[in-house]
Amino acid sequence: MITFLKITKKLYWLGLIGLLGTFFHIPGLKLFYLFFLLGIINFILSCILVLKTDSENDDENIRNLKFLFQNLGMLLGIPCIYVRNRFRLPNIRNYKPQVLYSLPFEGVWTVANGGIDKKTSHSWIICPQRYAYDFFIEENGQSFQGNRKAVTDYLCYGKPILAPADGVVIELKNQFEDTPVSDNQEVLCSASDVRGNYIVIQHSAQEYSTIAHIKKDSFCVKPGDKVFRGQVIARCGNSGNTSEPHIHFQIQQGKSFLFSAGLPIWFTNLKNHTSPDDTVHISRGQLVEKELLNSI
Repeated sequence: MITFLKITKKLYWLGLIGLLGTFFHIPGLKLFYLFFLLGIINFILSCILVLKTDSENDDENIRNLKFLFQNLGMLLGIPCIYVRNRFRLPNIRNYKPQVLYSLPFEGVWTVANGGIDKKTSHSWIICPQRYAYDFFIEENGQSFQGNRKAVTDYLCYGKPILAPADGVVIELKNQFEDTPVSDNQEVLCSASDVRGNYIVIQHSAQEYSTIAHIKKDSFCVKPGDKVFRGQVIARCGNSGNTSEPHIHFQIQQGKSFLFSAGLPIWFTNLKNHTSPDDTVHISRGQLVEKELLNSI
C-alpha cells in the first residue's frame, strides 16, 4: 500500500493539465481532472494507515497527511488566485515592481530552475511558484565534493542566506531535519511542508519573499525582526521537498504560500556571467552573482 501511495502522490499532479483544457477550451484535456481523484484516494488510504499502523509509525503517517493537505491546498489555491487577480496574473509586462531585489547569497551560483516566461518557469501552473528560483553551487559539472549522498558534502550546504531587501520577518519555520539525498537524486520530502524550514519577509505592502529548504537551527532572526538588504538571516540546507541542497527563492503578492500569486522579480546589483547584458532578470542555467558595490 505504501508503494501505491507514493505512486498516486505523483500521478495526481497530472490533474493540473485539466486546467489547460479549461482555459484553452480543449475538451480532451479536461479529462485529466480525473487524476485529482487519486489525491482523494491517497488521502483516504493515508488515513487508514494512520489508524492501523503502530504508534511508532504514526508520526510519519501524520506528516504524510499534512504534506498531502498542503498539496491539495496548492491545487485549490490556483483558481482562488485567478479570481483574486481577475484572471490577469502578474507578469513582466503588466506588473510594476515595488522593490528591486538582490540575490540572497554571495559568490557565483547556478540558476537550477526558474525564469520569467512559461518555458523557463519554475512551476508555471502552480501560480505562487511561477516566478520562483532554485539556486545551487556547481564546480566542474558537480554540485558536491566527496559523498554524493551526504548533504554536508554539497558545495552550497551551510552557505549564508542573505536578506534580498529591507523588510520585516513575518513568519518562519525551524522544525525539520534535512531530507536525505536519494540514490538517483529523486525529489524526496521528509517534512510535512514542501518548503521545509523557511522564512517569509514582507518588503512592501504587496511584496513578500519566501526562502525555503533552510538548514535547521541556522536562523539568525525571528518573527517581528527588521532585516536589511544583505544581512545574513540563515544558512542553506536540504529540508523539505528537495533532491539536493539548494536555495528556493520567490516573491509573492501576500504572505500565504498557497493563495498568493508569484511575482516576477526585478534584480539589482546583479552580475550575470552567462548573459552579461541581462542585469535585471535571470533564467535557468545561468551563472549569477551579487555584484559588490565599491564603497566611497
